[in-house]
Amino acid sequence: MNLKALLAASLGGILLASNTEPRLPAGWSRQASVEADRACVAGVDRDLTERGRRLLTLECSRSVDGYIAVTQTIAADEYRGKRVRFAARVRTDKVQGWTGLTMRVVTADQRVLGFDDMSTRPLRSTQGWRDAAVVLDVDRSAASITFGLRLNDGAGQVWIDGLRFEEVPADDPTLSIQLKPVLPQRPQNLELQ
Repeated sequence: MNLKALLAASLGGILLASNTEPRLPAGWSRQASVEADRACVAGVDRDLTERGRRLLTLECSRSVDGYIAVTQTIAADEYRGKRVRFAARVRTDKVQGWTGLTMRVVTADQRVLGFDDMSTRPLRSTQGWRDAAVVLDVDRSAASITFGLRLNDGAGQVWIDGLRFEEVPADDPTLSIQLKPVLPQRPQNLELQ
């Protein structure tokens, strides 16, 4: 056997064994800003369960200027023309910035049609289990829906449990961040008052 290959395999095994980041469940992916990528971890919590279920967690060991997220992206085909909700139970511990569920609906060319990351109703500090949800309309031109959990601008830890993705009635309120400016119907204040 090649000595270099043996040494590389041994070192690779040591490096893999020393990685303390929890594993992400199948179907989920991790995104992070450069600073958060160095200071934060994402995955299934190895030590904590809730009602016997595994918990997805994000944790930043020090304050960061940026974000870490775990998300899942699905095809929008069966949800076009409908309203959908991503909901979960959320628990926070010493979150200095803010955290929340997130959902984004985009076209095939990545034009954003709907977006909500709970930034208008952020979760902060230490809070016990509470229900959270994001609700968006899926336009007929939508190609994909991305949903998940974000931890932004600070240190702390957040867990989610009881994840649900479901169609909801059209009268279920949506809190999508307004992406298009609301334009007046007529010219305004031409007298410069």
